[in-house]
Amino acid sequence: MKHYTKYIIPFFAFFLLLGCTEKDNTVDKVFQDTVYGAILRTTQTISTSYNAFDPSSLFSIMLEEQDEEMGNLLASVDIYISFEDNQEDAMDKSVSEVLLVNIPASDFTTGDNGLPVIQFERSLAEAASAVGISDSDYSGGDRFIYRMVLNLTDGRSYTNTDYGGTVSNSSFFRSPLIYYVGVNCTPITPIPGTYSIDLQDSYGDGWNGASIVVTIDGVAESYTLDSGSSGSFSISVPEDTEELSFVFNSGDWDGEVTFQIYAPNGEIASEQGPSPGVGEIPLSICPD
Repeated sequence: MKHYTKYIIPFFAFFLLLGCTEKDNTVDKVFQDTVYGAILRTTQTISTSYNAFDPSSLFSIMLEEQDEEMGNLLASVDIYISFEDNQEDAMDKSVSEVLLVNIPASDFTTGDNGLPVIQFERSLAEAASAVGISDSDYSGGDRFIYRMVLNLTDGRSYTNTDYGGTVSNSSFFRSPLIYYVGVNCTPITPIPGTYSIDLQDSYGDGWNGASIVVTIDGVAESYTLDSGSSGSFSISVPEDTEELSFVFNSGDWDGEVTFQIYAPNGEIASEQGPSPGVGEIPLSICPD
C-alpha cells in the first residue's frame, strides 16, 4: 500500500493544480473583458409632483454620479422633458421630448461619499414653458416626463433603457434616469361650495368606530356609519372659509371601509379604501 500511496498523491495533486490553473485563467479572461458602467443615483426625493394651482410648485431631487474612477469620468448630464396629456377630451396637447438642459460636470459639487452630487429642480411654470404650453393646457392627471442621459469623458452615454430593474429600481442603486412628475390639483385656499361624502361598509354593519372629521375654521363635525352598508352627507363650505380639512379616523374594521369625497364641481376629490389612510385626506380639485 505504501508504494501506491507514493504515486496516487502526486497524481491527484497534479490534476488539482492543473484544474485550478485552468479555472483561474478563465476567470481572469472574463474580468479582463469586463467593462464597468456608471450610474446617476437618486439620493434624495424632495418633491415629485406638481400642483396645478401653484405654478411655483417644484419637482426636486438630489443626484449622485458614480463610476469606476470615483466620478472622474463624468462629462455632463443631458435632461430631456416631454408632456403627457391624459385628459378625456378630443384635443391631445401632449408634447414630444425636447432637450431641457445640459449640465456640465463643473456644475456638480463633491458629496459626503466623495462623489459628484447636484440638486435638480424645475417649477411647474418652467416645465410648461419648456414644452411650450400654458397653464390652461394642463390639469390634474397630466404629467411631465424628465429623461436623463449620463455622458462620460470616454464617449459612453447611459439612459433609462440601458439599465435593468436592479439598477433602475433597487433601493441601493436608485438610478432610473427617467422621472414621471404628475400634476395634481391641491387647493391652496379652501374652495367654497357644497361637498358630498359617500360612505360604504362592505360587511353592512357600519364603520365600527371609524369616521371622517371635517373641520371648517376650527369647527369640527364627525361623519360615520352607525350601521348599515352605505350613507351620504352634504357639507356646506362658506365663501369666506380660511381653513378646511378632512381627516379619516380609524375604526375596528377598516378593511370594510371605503369612501368618496365629491368637490363642489361634482368631480371626485378623493376616493379611498378598503383600509383608507389614517390622517388628513388630501383633496385634488381641478379647475373646471
